[in-house]
Formats: sequence, structure tokens, C-alpha cells
Amino acid sequence: MRRLLFLVGFFLMLAFPGPAQSPRKFIFQQPKMGSLFAIQLYAADSLAAARAADAAFALADSLNAHFSDYLEHSELNRLTRTAGTGRWVPVSPGLFRVLSESKTAWQRSQGTFDVTVGRLTQLWRQSRKSRQLPPPDTLRRARATVGMAYLHLDSVGHRVKLDRPGVGLDLGGIGKGFAARQMLLLLQNRGFTNALVDAAGNLAAGESPVGGWRVAVQLPAPGERLVERQLLLRNQAISTSGDVFQFVEIGGKRYSHLVNPRTGLGLTTRRQVTVIAADAATADWLSTACCLLSVEKALALLKREHAEGLFLEPVNGKIRVRTTPGFGRFLAPD
Repeated sequence: MRRLLFLVGFFLMLAFPGPAQSPRKFIFQQPKMGSLFAIQLYAADSLAAARAADAAFALADSLNAHFSDYLEHSELNRLTRTAGTGRWVPVSPGLFRVLSESKTAWQRSQGTFDVTVGRLTQLWRQSRKSRQLPPPDTLRRARATVGMAYLHLDSVGHRVKLDRPGVGLDLGGIGKGFAARQMLLLLQNRGFTNALVDAAGNLAAGESPVGGWRVAVQLPAPGERLVERQLLLRNQAISTSGDVFQFVEIGGKRYSHLVNPRTGLGLTTRRQVTVIAADAATADWLSTACCLLSVEKALALLKREHAEGLFLEPVNGKIRVRTTPGFGRFLAPD
């Protein structure tokens, strides 16, 4: 992968010629956390840019080793195996921080965003593969393990306790946004302030020498078609959630990949939500919560969090659009 970084950097040196030592745009990509991550940054030194990108990708690998519920021996899975034992478990600073932010998100979303849905998401992954709903008894037992009241945090000792047997954790609604934010912070601390990190669609944008980072969104146009519009972002983050690309049909009914903690099944309400927030972890969990809430409650949540949002919903063959009052100020001029 290190060799790939230098090759990409060399290619971009040719693609963006300029005077010696003048900032040029570099793009680096690597697969991380089961998805494609990308870094864009402006730099005068190609070698320093490649090294910084390499360090940011290494940080993503490190976070994945802590956060993943797919890796058997990840720190997260080791923690969940202690559920119900009564043990306080010391955890790494990164895992403690993301769990702490998740608990805050749960409180601010009035219990909607909940990372203790791990058993439900594992069950729903099986259902998506088999195209069969889980047996009612199995679903009932999994639902009984969900509840942030079962997750306890000791901020002094950086310890965690899961006090109900079977509680599972799933950071899928905040982990990639958290990674994007921390990767951008690493780049900024190395002097690359004009940078953008794309963690599988969770974007963390820093400064930009060209007036802002252009991010594409889809908006309805006459004729009930979707057209691409550009947003301009600087020192903000953006995340999109919904079932446009990830869904399954079971028994003639369409279910999202997003699990409703109340039912234990995928959401059946079709919606795509794009959220602009101050940082990528916040944008990530807000876009997830806004898919679970009614549009009215989601708009109220965004207002409380000083975030902006775009809601697209198909209704009777048409696309209904709702936005927060300030979303339009991010649209680039046509």
C-alpha cells in the first residue's frame, strides 16, 4: 500500500503541474473498514503529503482494530464478551471516547441512536443474506439485550461495564465518521490544513485554497428526476444515510440495512438523509438518527444540534424534499 501511495502521488504531480514549491492537489485512496477511504490535500512537498496520508490510513487501521464488530479479536468484541460478568474493563482511549460520544448521542437523540443494537444488527445481517426474517423467539431475545442503560462508563479509569448478558455493541453509525474526524485532525497537526477525508461517504473537510470543497448531492428537478448539485464546505463535515443502495426485499416488503432498535428489523420507511455538522462523528450519528425519527422530530434534533439536513422521500411516485432553513446556504452557485 505504501508503494501505491507514492505511485498515486507521482501521477498527481504530473496531472497538476505548477511552479516549484507551489501547493498542488494530491489524492490518495485505500480500502479501510470494509470500504474505500480517500484523502485529498494540497501540499508543496509530494513526499511529505504521501507520508501524512500513509499515517492517516494507518490510524484508520488502528481504529478498526478497536472498533470493528466483524473482527473476532477486536477490542470491541473482547469487551462484549464480558457482558453480564460484572467486570469493569479498561479500554483504549479511542474506544472509550467513541463510546462516550455514543452515549451523548443517545441522550441528545432522546434514545434513538443506540450502539447497544449489536445483537440485532448481527441477526439482521443473517436475514439479509438468507432473505428470511428471524424467528420471533430469537428476535425477542436479541431485543432484550438492547439498551444504553446497560452500558456504564468510568471516565476516571477509562473503564467500561456491560451489565446485561448478551449485550452487543455496533459502532456502524458513528465509527467511520469518528475515523474521518481523527484522520483529518492528524493531517492538520502535520501542517496539512487544506485537506479532506472521505471515509466511505463520511466526509471531514478542513480548509480549502479554492473557496471550499465541492461535495455532490442529488436534488429533485422538474420531471421528477434527480440532478446533481454541488455543496461548498469548509471546516465542516457531511454524512448521508438511507436505503437507496443497501436494502433487501423479504416477502414482498422492502427493508433497509439500518436496523430499527424498537422492532429489531430493518427500517421500512424509505428515506435518504444528508447532514452537515461541525465534525464527522456528529454528522454520522445524526444522519443515522434522522433516518429512525419522523421528519418533524429529525428536524427538531438538527436544530438542537446546530446542524443542517436534507431529506428525500419517495411518496406516491414523487420525491418529497425537506430541508433545514440553513441548508441552502451551502449550495454552490450554478
